Amino acid sequence: MISEISSQYNLDMERIYAGGYSNGGMMAYGLANYKSDLIAAVASVSGTILDCTGSTNHPMPLVHLHGTSDGVVSCNGSTDWNSVQSTLDHWINFNNIDLTPTITSDNNIESCVYAQGDSSVSVEHYKFIGGSMFIFWVT
Repeated sequence: MISEISSQYNLDMERIYAGGYSNGGMMAYGLANYKSDLIAAVASVSGTILDCTGSTNHPMPLVHLHGTSDGVVSCNGSTDWNSVQSTLDHWINFNNIDLTPTITSDNNIESCVYAQGDSSVSVEHYKFIGGSMFIFWVT
């Protein structure tokens, strides 16, 4: 799809991002693992990494948003997907980031930013305390 679109439009191939919700978030992580030559960074909302056997070829910045009470894609993982923490740990380790995040809280949202990885990339986790499936509106 990227190849087809770029053949018809002037795209900056260094600024293509993948993002998704639930299974779409899992797909974004899959693209980061298996098609990193096409993807600059990823964002996942309520989706975790399924496996870590790909061959990501550059530091991969990411943002992950998840509710702690998500009953569909549990933060704790399952037999079908990894936990949120193991997903974050994979990218923190891959990007050679310090294991100590900067943590801030505002109401029921906790932000954990793991920074200063290879090429100055970061892994950012926004945890919605008590939140179920994460849905938001922009007004």
